[in-house]
Amino acid sequence: MSEVLGRPVRYRQATLGDYREAMIRHGASEASAQGLVDMAVAQNNGAYDEEHRTAPPAPTSFRRWCEEVLRSAVLS
Repeated sequence: MSEVLGRPVRYRQATLGDYREAMIRHGASEASAQGLVDMAVAQNNGAYDEEHRTAPPAPTSFRRWCEEVLRSAVLS
């Protein structure tokens, strides 16, 4: 991300409670925020691991997505 955007991008791990509260502060309903937390828990528990996949991996790399989607969204 930093290379594509040409500026530093930092990562800060948050607890699931922090994530839920941030979603609510940004306008999500309690149910929507909890749904996002539930999806994060499923992901953390391996829902997207290779042995659970029913479809092939996406053909777009993360870097390509950053170049084609993220950069224009951030810079606009």
